[in-house]
Amino acid sequence: MALLKWDPNTCGGQYLEDLSTAYWYSDALFTALELNIFELLGTGSKSLAQLAEDTACDPPALERFLHLLETLDLVGQYQGSYYNTTLTDTWLVKGRPLYQGNSVLWRREIAEDWQTLKEALIAGRRVHFLPDDTSEEVLDARREEYITAMDNVVRLKVPEILEYFGHGLKKDARILDVGAGSGAFARGFLETFPDCTATLVDIRQVLPQTEKLMARFGMKDSPRVFYHDQNILEDNWRLSGTFDVIILSNIVHAYAEAEITGILKTAEGLLSEDGVILIHDFFLDHWDIKAAFSDINMFINTYNGKVFDSKWVLKTLKEQGLKTTSLLPLKTDTAVIFAAKGQAALEALTITPVQKLLSPIKDIGFDAVIPLDPKAVVTAPFAQNKCKFGCRSWDKKHCSTNLEMSTEETRRFVDSFSKALLLKGEPPTGDFQRKALRAETLAFKAGYYKAFVFWAGPCSICPDCDLSAPCTNHKHSRPSMEGSGIDVFATVAKAGETLKTLKEKGEVIKYYALLLLE
Repeated sequence: MALLKWDPNTCGGQYLEDLSTAYWYSDALFTALELNIFELLGTGSKSLAQLAEDTACDPPALERFLHLLETLDLVGQYQGSYYNTTLTDTWLVKGRPLYQGNSVLWRREIAEDWQTLKEALIAGRRVHFLPDDTSEEVLDARREEYITAMDNVVRLKVPEILEYFGHGLKKDARILDVGAGSGAFARGFLETFPDCTATLVDIRQVLPQTEKLMARFGMKDSPRVFYHDQNILEDNWRLSGTFDVIILSNIVHAYAEAEITGILKTAEGLLSEDGVILIHDFFLDHWDIKAAFSDINMFINTYNGKVFDSKWVLKTLKEQGLKTTSLLPLKTDTAVIFAAKGQAALEALTITPVQKLLSPIKDIGFDAVIPLDPKAVVTAPFAQNKCKFGCRSWDKKHCSTNLEMSTEETRRFVDSFSKALLLKGEPPTGDFQRKALRAETLAFKAGYYKAFVFWAGPCSICPDCDLSAPCTNHKHSRPSMEGSGIDVFATVAKAGETLKTLKEKGEVIKYYALLLLE
């Protein structure tokens, strides 16, 4: 799949083939939606003949297409009848709460822009625009399509983000949704916190579409909802009072540095003393491939939009005197950052210690930091035997730590923890191990006083270690995963990672460490 990161342990030629045919996947999905296949199947099932009649397709050709959809897990087939899978029934049947059909088809609308990428790179700017004589009716229709599509996307994010406000909002809290678009963010707060009010800010061309969508949810004329026509690039937003939650969702990537700095400064001026700014966006250091694609999408579709690394956003917020959280990854392709005038406002959010750790640990220099249930750690007797009978370092001083825990003891030890993080990195061994120790220290300082890390390989902490003398650095000595009886191959597979045995020198080596938390 095109959005899967290149894994050096797999076939490079196949990866390039998958990249070059990635559009096959999306075109198949677009066509299935255009043919209304998922709607036609609904909650029941239909034969090939019925579907061919309903879609006006040639039966043999449609049968081949349905076979493709079946391999993509978009439809199922039993005794000649086709039905929606859980995936399509949940996300691609109109009327379902999580319907995503509009957002999927909107991606097809921007495909023409991507055909101009080469020309845009040469020109250094966007080169594809709608004709100057495009009617206002056509523009309004496109805006409605876009806003409706984005509403589908945002509704996926809002429930997870609202969990950060699990302690609730103060009575009569004021919400400011900047660049409100569909109003989905504000709607989530209004539905969750009955005492709050929301002001939806957007340009005059978009607000009518916002009101239409709010009306679908019975909120257009609600006394708790206010609409404000505003170009947010202006210094004065003409708003009175301060706000307790200021939402900047997908705003940062719509502009360049100077504009975003000005927007953040204006937002800070409208923030109450105990309020928070919620920044929700793509970030280059979260879901890096999708973020990089989104960055190029902004390049070819906007005047100067770009996707930023979270470090730049955090630095800009702090330069304005604001306190911030670290980057808080969502389960999807976006993440959030919270900012406030005082630390107390951030402490009032429901952010778990593990969530606070993910970004700082990754910043140490790991390729990935993956939450893992300790019960998913696989232990097996063969692991220590592979070390004992297959490694020349087994009986040396720098592997002595691996002799101190049997497989059974390791199992009991791992099971005594309730949380774990899998840390992914690469050689040199000593550098990786020092990073693992820094991760353990971060966790300890965050309150996980039992934090303990298993690293990879023989101890390489001291570059001038005398292997013939007793160890004098027990403080920095840790056992390896494999030397303690952990099946690293099976464990990383439980986390969705891949490892393979290497055939030749020079092949890419992956390292993993296991950080246990309690």
